[in-house]
Amino acid sequence: MSRPWHVPAALLVVLCAACSTQTGGTPVPAQGAPTGPTSSNRRPVPDPRVLKAAQPCELLPAAALKPLGITGPAKPTSTSKSRQCEWRVDKSTVAESYTIAVVIYETTGISDIKTDKEIEYLNVGDHDAARYFTRGAAGCALSLEITPSSRVDIQAAGEDPEALCGPALEAAKQVEPALP
Repeated sequence: MSRPWHVPAALLVVLCAACSTQTGGTPVPAQGAPTGPTSSNRRPVPDPRVLKAAQPCELLPAAALKPLGITGPAKPTSTSKSRQCEWRVDKSTVAESYTIAVVIYETTGISDIKTDKEIEYLNVGDHDAARYFTRGAAGCALSLEITPSSRVDIQAAGEDPEALCGPALEAAKQVEPALP
């Protein structure tokens, strides 16, 4: 003997109603919980204007230059969307040599990264970060999120971009503590 179809339908309605009850009141953060917006790693999100005064050539500490293999002086440059500083790492051959750059994007966040390859999301110190290969596969970059609409990139560019992700990460670890 078959059951009438309305019995399972009525049971489904009762179960759905039981799952949709709401508790009244106003949500309040727990004592000691952060009250401002935060990134996924619980770091307070700084004011978007915080990068205005930052100088890219000052973000890589002088003590890190020699361990990173940097042999030349810093070279500051800028574009309409970024300010950057480049350093040269000279190896035994031109093919092994590369450039390390610290690039400040005041109005471009990690979600705005443009690349032909996959983006890998990770953390560097207290910052959410993204590792990717720059367009045209000229280098490996690590973007450190400052706010949802700003970031600082550490890029290593040369003939073998895949081999440059290690130096880019090491440089990013040196820059990260100086960032808000």
